[in-house]
Amino acid sequence: MKKIMITSLAALILASQTIIVDGAEKVKTNSEIVHKRSFLPTFGMPAFKAREYSGPVMKENVLIVMMDFSDSKQSTLKPEMGHYTPGTSVSRNYYPKYTKEHYRDVFFADRFKGPDGKSYRSVKNYYEISSGGSFTLGGQVTGWYRAKKPLSYYGVNEDSNDDAHVHELIMEAAARVAKDKSVNLSKYDRYDYYDRDQDGKVNEPDGIIDKFIVVFSGIGESEGGGALGQNSIWEHVSEVGSKPHMIPNTYSRTSKFPGHRLAIGEYGVMAEDSSVGTFTHEFGHMLGLIDEYDTSRSANSHAGEPVRYWSLMSYGADAGKRVGSKPVGLSPLAKSDLQMMYGGNWLRGSVIKSTDITTKGKTYLLDQASRKGRNNDILRIELPPIKKKLKSGRYRNYQQYYLVEWRTHTGIDQGLSEIYDPFGRNYYGKGMLVWYVNEYYRNNSSLSSHPGKSLVGVVDASPKTLISKTDNAPTTDIQIFDAPFNTKRYGNYNKLSNYFFKKKNTDPVPIFSDRNYTQAKLDDLMLPEAGRVLPQYGIKMRVVDQNKEGTVAKIKIYK
Repeated sequence: MKKIMITSLAALILASQTIIVDGAEKVKTNSEIVHKRSFLPTFGMPAFKAREYSGPVMKENVLIVMMDFSDSKQSTLKPEMGHYTPGTSVSRNYYPKYTKEHYRDVFFADRFKGPDGKSYRSVKNYYEISSGGSFTLGGQVTGWYRAKKPLSYYGVNEDSNDDAHVHELIMEAAARVAKDKSVNLSKYDRYDYYDRDQDGKVNEPDGIIDKFIVVFSGIGESEGGGALGQNSIWEHVSEVGSKPHMIPNTYSRTSKFPGHRLAIGEYGVMAEDSSVGTFTHEFGHMLGLIDEYDTSRSANSHAGEPVRYWSLMSYGADAGKRVGSKPVGLSPLAKSDLQMMYGGNWLRGSVIKSTDITTKGKTYLLDQASRKGRNNDILRIELPPIKKKLKSGRYRNYQQYYLVEWRTHTGIDQGLSEIYDPFGRNYYGKGMLVWYVNEYYRNNSSLSSHPGKSLVGVVDASPKTLISKTDNAPTTDIQIFDAPFNTKRYGNYNKLSNYFFKKKNTDPVPIFSDRNYTQAKLDDLMLPEAGRVLPQYGIKMRVVDQNKEGTVAKIKIYK
């Protein structure tokens, strides 16, 4: 099912639900994630060859509305000088002017110019590559419009209600753009995601604007909120209410709302100086993806979840020398969800049932995850379902499986080699990345209460806790940098000779065995949040070989 999640830590606890419009959930295509016959086990080490796609291309029309405020005027931020200081109006993504052209390029061009004058990948380009050419986006940017009230009014946190009046801002923006003669609002209603007429068709208008984004002037609360602090808005994606809100002074002959008016259902709201990583991450929510980091209040008091920079929907949105300039690829679970929801070319691979795995085993070819190749994007190893007793006394089966991919530092994964902190440039590893998915858990929240057990996370090839000479342990950001299995060395997280979390050695680990990831072994870790507890079926995977460029690998799966 399609889910839209608010990214505020506080708000997520209250609003992590499937969006329902008039009692209906969003529909999906149920397109196959994998094609068993198309990707039979193969042998040999070919060069990487791109996979051509000639199927239908889905296009989303996105309407972006820029709003500014009396207490937070547009294009008044200050450039970062030296160390970044949260809580000031200093921006880490500073431009002298935030114009229509700027957001048009960031979202809809192929490349855009960053604050440093360098060229970076746009939101459109990111999703075109991620989808293998089966998805694209276009649209329009309008504004700036002056809001009726100060930003602090819309962003104030009241009791448990973060951004208490943000829905007023969304509808105010919609009303303003409805009066703009340069905008044809009907153009942005192309899909009936909720199947409101119950005819089973998605590719038809339903009266609801499909993708509506408000950019607010100022710094988002997630980055400290600038001078407004917690009274700024936390960038998020949500819905205006349990039912769509109609936009005054609109008309569409295909709308079933009273007076044939158009309406707003879900929306995105993002800060003026948001990085392309933030825009790309939030647009992922608009496509139906959930956060893969721990969004619970307890997240601030523990080490983090076992995803971090390995996925756009966790900390991977912040990769790049300039924070968020080079967002990394999606997790294979996220791509699986997008394939199921939209069809197309998001993910192809082989399905392997655990009961079919033998001691002799079989070998498979994996292409780099950053581009679509002619071999497998992933290997999906299906495990016996988890049987749980419900409160009603009945039993329910929950799916569990491995998703195996091959990660490099190429294409949209360049950011894996550009993770920066005050100590300089850091590097994630390369190789076979094994993800364990347990659908008994809805998300990766509240890991402090069940470390090692959550919806999705990587299996660390070197799970032993990294510690400094003073017995300090870093968070999972660093603990899982060396998660990939490989036959080759790929170096340390940081190449400084005196970096205090440097490993004593970087010997490659070519073999995965589920026997190495038990509850007892997790209990021995200083930071159990970085680990995974795996079901014990005696499954092994080995990196047999890879081509010279490291873009295609041969993987053996056996017992």
